[in-house]
Formats: sequence, C-alpha cells, structure tokens
Amino acid sequence: VATTGSAAVPLGLAAGAGQTAGKVLIFLGTRGALRSARLRKWLARRSPPPVPAEGPAPDGGPASARAGRRAAALPGVRSMKRAGQRLLALLDRPALAVPITFASALVGIPPLLAVSVYAARTRMGVLTFAAVCLAGRAMRFVAVAVAPDLVLR
Repeated sequence: VATTGSAAVPLGLAAGAGQTAGKVLIFLGTRGALRSARLRKWLARRSPPPVPAEGPAPDGGPASARAGRRAAALPGVRSMKRAGQRLLALLDRPALAVPITFASALVGIPPLLAVSVYAARTRMGVLTFAAVCLAGRAMRFVAVAVAPDLVLR
C-alpha cells in the first residue's frame, strides 16, 4: 500500500478474504480427515505398538532404551500436547470458541493455524468459523494497510 498508493481498505479486505479461504480449507481438511474411516483404517495398520508412558519395557530390553532416547530428543512434545489439549478444551466451550477464534484471527495469539486445526475437532460450524475468521483477519490487514499512511502523515 505504501509503495503503490492503492486503497488500503480494499486491499486489507482482499488479504483477509484470502487468508480466511486458506484457513477454511485447513478447517475442512482437518474435519474431513478426522471423520475419514479410510484414513483411520490406514493409520491403525501403520501405527506402532503403544510404548509404555513411564518406566522400562516389561522385559527391560531395547524398546525401553529407544523410548527413552525418543523422549529425550523431543523435550517440548509434552508441553505442546498439554497446550493443544487446553486449547481444544477451551474451543469446545461454545461461549469461548468464537472469542478465541476472533482473537487468534485479529492478533495471532493463539496462532490461527492451530486454532483452525483444533476448531475443526469441535462443534463449531464452518460458517461460524469463516465469518469470525474473516472479521478478525480483515480488521488486522486493514490496520496493517492503513498504518503506512498514518506514519507518513
């Protein structure tokens, strides 16, 4: 906007619409993947056997050593999993789902990509998600597009 002299509001709205279209595709893709019996069957055939959460394997063999090395190599996995579970619990509450999605679309906290994936696992409708996402993203990008004009004045 600063270099082209184009109108800030239409460009901000267009950017918000494009972002919303992408997030709705992620939302729908996640929702479809979660409901796909074919994908579930495929994952069930390829998933490794469960590894005990704590302590060595019953025989104390190489499986327990591999599990320990994996856990040590990925120290942030547990905290990320807990954060995802908390986000899902909050998004599953209808009174909080819309404000969280709007805040994510407007300021990016929590990241809208994560909200798009986790919201697909809740009861939130796709039209509600799209409308709230569009409102937040459009406001954000209009503000970003207007900012250079405010600074130049």
